[in-house]
Order: sequence, then structure tokens, then C-alpha cells
Amino acid sequence: MVYTNDPIIYAREHWHGDSRDGILENGSGYHYFKIVRKSLIVEAFELYEADDGEEIVSPLPEMKNVDWLKDLGFEDLSDLEIISESHYSEIKDLLHC
Repeated sequence: MVYTNDPIIYAREHWHGDSRDGILENGSGYHYFKIVRKSLIVEAFELYEADDGEEIVSPLPEMKNVDWLKDLGFEDLSDLEIISESHYSEIKDLLHC
């Protein structure tokens, strides 16, 4: 089981398929999450790399207030890769470019 003692957890998961914005088909990227109280997602973004190498970041508002354990049915956070707050912030900053 993957947990941290920190009140805020920053994590990501790898995805395959179509991007949320509809530009990328059959691609892959990452979903980034800011999680509180062990499993509640309070902020989320999608990241993928376009054919020209540009990193595209889109918000995932539908994931706000979704509980990773209770709402999505996972037993723990082991499907997520725990990342640093600074890495999460770098991705979030790309959203505003």
C-alpha cells in the first residue's frame, strides 16, 4: 500500500487513448493529481506531448472532489506514482503558457 504522512499528496498516472481535448488520438500521457485526506482529488491535469514535441496541459475539472478510493473503487494508491510538489507545480505552470 502506498501512502505518505504528508497532508497533501502529489501523484500521476499514465494513460493511453485519446486526449481530453480531442487533438491526440491513440496516444499517451499522464494525469496529474493533487490529493488531500489520503485519497480526495482536489486538482487534476492531463499532460501529453504533441507530434511537434510541445507539451500540452489541460485541466480535468471533472476529477475535482473525486475520491480515488471511494468514488473510483481503488483499494489503495498503488496505481499512482507519487511525485514531488515541485514537479507537480512545473506541470501546472505549463497550463498557463
